[in-house]
Amino acid sequence: MDSSPSRGVPAHFLIAGDAGDLPFLDRLLSRLPSDAYGQVFIEVATAFQITELPAPVGMTVTWLVNNSATRAEPRGELAARAAVAWVAEWMPETQDAHEAPYVMWIGGTTSVVLDRLHDRLGDRLDRLHLHHQHEHGQGH
Repeated sequence: MDSSPSRGVPAHFLIAGDAGDLPFLDRLLSRLPSDAYGQVFIEVATAFQITELPAPVGMTVTWLVNNSATRAEPRGELAARAAVAWVAEWMPETQDAHEAPYVMWIGGTTSVVLDRLHDRLGDRLDRLHLHHQHEHGQGH
């Protein structure tokens, strides 16, 4: 996976998913270029699901444990909130304000919240390379 467009500006990656995506994320992160830069948000139900992933040095992996003693959030809510905050911080409203392309992958195959996030990002950003993992393992 080449992270650099023809003008030499590396892409910004945003990857968001849940524990069900871990086998795929392991393969995806191991295939990113060594100079890949960006953020990975993975929502899990318990800290026991946290594992080592082969992320390049420039990729920060954040584990979001959704196991509140009083009330857990809907599945995918923590990952979606984190991704929305990342988009607000890193993605300017005007497409030309940032030279680097954005590459995003949204997983969470059983999360309605992450499905809605995918749709909102696709509607907002026309120069976005966005993938979404469907329940049957096929992306688009």
